[in-house]
Amino acid sequence: MEEKFNLTLPEWAFLNGNSHLGDTLEGRDVLQHIPTYTLMELFLINENTIEVDSTVKTKEFTYTNIFGETEIHLIAVHFSLAADAELDEIVDKAIEFYKLFMDWEDNSLIIEETSKDN
Repeated sequence: MEEKFNLTLPEWAFLNGNSHLGDTLEGRDVLQHIPTYTLMELFLINENTIEVDSTVKTKEFTYTNIFGETEIHLIAVHFSLAADAELDEIVDKAIEFYKLFMDWEDNSLIIEETSKDN
């Protein structure tokens, strides 16, 4: 039987640096907005100092995790084909996407911990 492939790409994708060269992203979170080729990197800055290059567009945001702790994050835009007016909206959408990802990740940890206890 012939298999059909869906070649539609999602709006967002995390980039993974694992290859035969090792983990070239060294565990860093890099997010791509596929339609505009916008590459963004996300940092937790509660405990880290980030040296910001003035030519790189950045935005700080907070995230309250499921334990009620507020975390401070930074998103940096490394590259984009979007117009400046559109880029602000893409960054805001990326932050919301990342917050939903972190909610999912936190919930996955709770499920994993709960299943170990049973």
